[in-house]
Amino acid sequence: MTKKKRNEFPVSIRKKVMKRAGNRCDRCWSKRDLEYHHKIPVSMGGDSSIENCIVLCHNCHSIAPSDPFLLEKFFLRFASIKEMIQYYNVNDEKEVMKSFSREIGVKYKDFKKFIKEDPMSHISSIKQGMRKFVDIFGHSGFNIPYGYNYIEQRLKINSKESNVVKDIYRWYVNGKSICEIVKMLNYSKIPSKKEGLWAKKTISKILKNPIYCGYHRFEEKIYKGNPPKIIDLESYKKVQSIIEEKGGIPKIYNFN
Repeated sequence: MTKKKRNEFPVSIRKKVMKRAGNRCDRCWSKRDLEYHHKIPVSMGGDSSIENCIVLCHNCHSIAPSDPFLLEKFFLRFASIKEMIQYYNVNDEKEVMKSFSREIGVKYKDFKKFIKEDPMSHISSIKQGMRKFVDIFGHSGFNIPYGYNYIEQRLKINSKESNVVKDIYRWYVNGKSICEIVKMLNYSKIPSKKEGLWAKKTISKILKNPIYCGYHRFEEKIYKGNPPKIIDLESYKKVQSIIEEKGGIPKIYNFN
């Protein structure tokens, strides 16, 4: 019987991902026994692209959930049970799970089934709950964008970061390239959201994120949320036009 070849990451991808991770585990920041992990498993259609690759230490890799939703929205957020308990200010793991299920708008009993059974059998209810959360609060509560803090289930403007966002948009409209903006920010020692160096991908995401003009993007659909604006809608549209003129792929939505 021929052994099935694993869908490994090419050397070029591994080097870029390891550099992006700072030679640390993306979950617990360990520098030991590092491995490459598909965020979306090959069996679910995941490829070996840089976007689908994360770095995990051997321990985190061995306990990582196979479902991409749990991996991104829960597992990568917390490096230990202690961290989960402290974050939610509760007493045990059960209360953590209850708090998390409330956070995404899903009943705890449904969330328990989601964890214990086939994850895909309940993914629709999880996503439905998150869409409801977006409708109410204007944001899913995950991956807090640069320029904001997340306080009491609401996005609040971070004054220092929001000024940087305004500068990024202004510089780009005035002719600066993304590479030049990265160099300017790193030279000025302005930290990114994770207190690290800036990268082209980070700037590109900021320039394409409609959250800054009052809209929330969830599963590539646009919602008129209630996040406080950092830039106006016309500035966002102007930036998308420049991206397109330069041969890039803009994020153009129907804002009606």
